Amino acid sequence: MIGIILKNTRKIRNLTQTQIGKELNLAENTISNYETEYSNPNFDTIYKFITACDFDIEFIDKKSEKHYTIEELSREMDF
Repeated sequence: MIGIILKNTRKIRNLTQTQIGKELNLAENTISNYETEYSNPNFDTIYKFITACDFDIEFIDKKSEKHYTIEELSREMDF
């Protein structure tokens, strides 16, 4: 499922695999492998990919319906 999300966010911004690869310092075939789910990126790579496509990752607390960005969640939950 993450591969589809990565591919769709890239395509919404009209970016090629080559362009996003250059932005992330990754080979085009690595981007292809992520998008086809042949291999799985770690969370840091997912975050960089999504950010490079000018999107943000948000977490939603189902109980309170509060929305958190990664930064907010990190601050709020820093034990």
